[in-house]
Amino acid sequence: MKKTKIIFLILFLGLGFFYPFHSFSEIIKQKKTTDENPNFNVFLDYSGGMNVVVKKELYEGNRFSENYLNLEVIGKATDKISYRFTKQFITKKETENYDKKIEYDKKIETENYDMLDLAYLKYKWNDKLYFLFGKQPFSFGSMEYASGPYEHAYRYPHVYKNKNKNKNYVGFSFIYHPIKDHELQFQVVNDIKQPEKNMIFREINYPMGYSVNWNWSLNPNNDHDQDHNDQDKIIKNRWSYSIFQEKDKEKYWKLLALGSQLNWKPVTIEADYILSDEDIEKNRSITQILRSWNRDHYYDPNVASVKYGTYLVKLKYNFIPKWNFIAKGVYEIGTSKKGMNHLLGPNQLFQKAYTYYGGVEFLPIIKNDDISFFIAYQNHRINYSLDQIKRENKNDHSFILGLNYRVKMI
Repeated sequence: MKKTKIIFLILFLGLGFFYPFHSFSEIIKQKKTTDENPNFNVFLDYSGGMNVVVKKELYEGNRFSENYLNLEVIGKATDKISYRFTKQFITKKETENYDKKIEYDKKIETENYDMLDLAYLKYKWNDKLYFLFGKQPFSFGSMEYASGPYEHAYRYPHVYKNKNKNKNYVGFSFIYHPIKDHELQFQVVNDIKQPEKNMIFREINYPMGYSVNWNWSLNPNNDHDQDHNDQDKIIKNRWSYSIFQEKDKEKYWKLLALGSQLNWKPVTIEADYILSDEDIEKNRSITQILRSWNRDHYYDPNVASVKYGTYLVKLKYNFIPKWNFIAKGVYEIGTSKKGMNHLLGPNQLFQKAYTYYGGVEFLPIIKNDDISFFIAYQNHRINYSLDQIKRENKNDHSFILGLNYRVKMI
């Protein structure tokens, strides 16, 4: 029986490795396996609701949507080997087309996705050292990245500028716990994203990404003799520095992510700073705008080289049992590293973005967020500094009335 389980796990993991690596995944909220069956557990996460959107003062209607649907399998193969497999069932995304022939049209693109979004084994060498092998989430810092799927209504979707930010890649990680409540992680992953067809690269065959992550926390009264629930920790920090080789051997993506949380019940405050230094702009937003505003450069293979600095602050207030009030603000600036297209000069501020969130969350079961109802409001503004493209400024509003739940199926 044990041999059958191990063979099944190896085959399952192999499918995740060798299937084409185009996946959609977020950091999944970690849940301990139940005492009844630590070896095999299946969970289903779902989030959906009604969305109302207003863009540039134009009402775009309301619709019901599934924001998140995820199947997760977690458990243990042996006392030293644990596993995790997840699949998120989202197949479409909405993108903007800046081609003037189809001016400001919205189109729906269907992406190719992996059979599995996460597929890894975790090996316990001893109480301090662990190894992670397989398709795994990036070890980025910040509380924003660590937030679970239930936080989607309050997550800032533009914080990691990589347009493949929801894709995970195969690699390995060393996880070391030098002392209690401190974790150091070193991660190496491959990066196999495909370049744009009209870009010219001094190509490198196997670009890799490297991350160093330090997570640490403080328990109440520095009591290290007693185990505390993660929610009871007064201070939590997630800090990281990452560097990714681009397809061009002389270009890199460097990311500094610093996040801290103060849990002073009934109030929780989170603050993040994220600096994204991109030799090749990751989401192509300003690149596409500049190309569209100068037809002579529409097929220019050059891509903007930019820096984005993002500041995030979030407040969560448990004002009465079962009810939380959530408020959040985001401020972001974008500056160029070099000129492009005769419109953008070197070291020039080209964008300021502001995002405001507010909402109320209801948890029917106290101390259990597996089921929650929420209503949220978001205002997202982008102001461009370049006179030629100020027409692209955004002032979007959205309201979400939604439901989250996590069900243990097996």
